[in-house]
Amino acid sequence: MGLAGCKIDSVVDITGKICPYTVMEVRDALKGIETGQVLEVITDYKPAATESIPNFCQKKKYPVEVIENSDATFRLLIKKEE
Repeated sequence: MGLAGCKIDSVVDITGKICPYTVMEVRDALKGIETGQVLEVITDYKPAATESIPNFCQKKKYPVEVIENSDATFRLLIKKEE
C-alpha cells in the first residue's frame, strides 16, 4: 500500500516558494511530527516536487510519494522514519 492510503498527520503548504526554502520548510515540518507519522506537502514548484524534496527524503530514508495534480500543483506524502 502506498502512502496515499495513509492518514495525514500534518500539512505544509509551500505554494509560491522556491528552493532552498522549499526543503527548509519541509525539514522544519518533519521536525514537528513523530516517527511513523505522515506529512503532506503542497507545492507548485516542480523542481522541488520532483527533485529537491524527494532527494532530501532519500538521504533521510523517508518514504515519499509524489502526486501531480491536474492544476499544476503537487502533493508529496512523506512518512517520517527512524
